Amino acid sequence: MSIKKDKKFDGINKDFQKMKSILYEQFETLENVILTGLDTLSKKELETFSKNETKLDQLELKMSENIIQTIGLQQPMARELRQLISYLRMLGDMERIGDQLNNILHFFMDLTPKQLPENQRESIHNMYDMSLIMVRKALDSFENENHETAIWTIQNDEVVDDMQRKLIKRMLRKSTPPGAAIEDVTNILNFGSILNSIERIADNATNIAEASIYYQNGTDLRHKDLPGSSEE
Repeated sequence: MSIKKDKKFDGINKDFQKMKSILYEQFETLENVILTGLDTLSKKELETFSKNETKLDQLELKMSENIIQTIGLQQPMARELRQLISYLRMLGDMERIGDQLNNILHFFMDLTPKQLPENQRESIHNMYDMSLIMVRKALDSFENENHETAIWTIQNDEVVDDMQRKLIKRMLRKSTPPGAAIEDVTNILNFGSILNSIERIADNATNIAEASIYYQNGTDLRHKDLPGSSEE
């Protein structure tokens, strides 16, 4: 690489690290909400969460512009070009993960009380934790060029889907007795929305893993089955 191209790639990677760090901070804050309820967050923590969402949007725009400039002006080689395109693909998914985390926080605001029921909390937290693990592994697979970790992430997307389906069925079966109050029905709808957002986070993690594989060996797995995969 030329010195100027090196600086461009270094700048893009530094912003990527910032974006990743903010995203993990959002995950940690929201995990506390899932475990203890929204009312346990301070006003400052809520303000920080909102500011972080804005930072994620700004970093996506900044990085997208820098990547496009680098592609247009620095004549990247084939592998460098794959890396830049993979960055672009991941940025959109990381920003959407931030949006889903923000959505979950707002769904909590509509709950009465503003916390998950004790009999559902552990199951929802397990699903949330699984989606976070998928995000971490997908991003790590890109940085460490680890093909197996990316494949693991893609394969486990169905695990989160299955958790979502089972939780929604269980909630509907246990929480909607005849003559249920409007408040109870509203809570169930919000619980479902929270689960949908967590499931979408897992989908975005899968997309990041696919972008990682594209960077590593040029294989585009979007809308395709994994090589050698079979129904189990």
